[in-house]
Amino acid sequence: MNLRDQLLKAGIVSKKDAESAARDVRKQQKVQHGNQEAKRVQEQREAAAREAERAAHEADRLARRKAAEDQAHRETVLWQGRQILRAHRIRYRAGPQRFHHRSPDGREAWKLYLPERLAEDLRRGRVAVCFIDGGAEPEIVLVDAETADRVEAIRPELVLFRNRGPADPDPAEQLYEG
Repeated sequence: MNLRDQLLKAGIVSKKDAESAARDVRKQQKVQHGNQEAKRVQEQREAAAREAERAAHEADRLARRKAAEDQAHRETVLWQGRQILRAHRIRYRAGPQRFHHRSPDGREAWKLYLPERLAEDLRRGRVAVCFIDGGAEPEIVLVDAETADRVEAIRPELVLFRNRGPADPDPAEQLYEG
């Protein structure tokens, strides 16, 4: 027998008062339980917000790291192209053959004055015209076909002219057909 039943039996409390007290106790428990539930929901929200903030911070850190790695890779590729061209350039003195090629930006035609032999090699695809960027003015260089292949593999924009087709026949070598 519980306290309520004992108080009712002794006549200290009426049935109506006992029911009212029971209702009040249930309301108080409900409010207390609701507060606990609200606290639990609030704690879950705060934990989710902390986790989202941590994930965003981690994603930002990874993005900065990836950007730094990409920048380092781009700089390495730029450096490699320049180094290959500097190391393998063909040195020559200006000659009588005029050779036109496109400018590095592609908007103009530039010309080189080459010795006969280099002009022939350009026509036959054994030599290519490239440029070294990085200065105020691009430096135009001639390189052999193998070097041009290596440069094209990493930075194709550095190769300005390369004849891949059959060489144009030399007018002096053509027979008179008359």
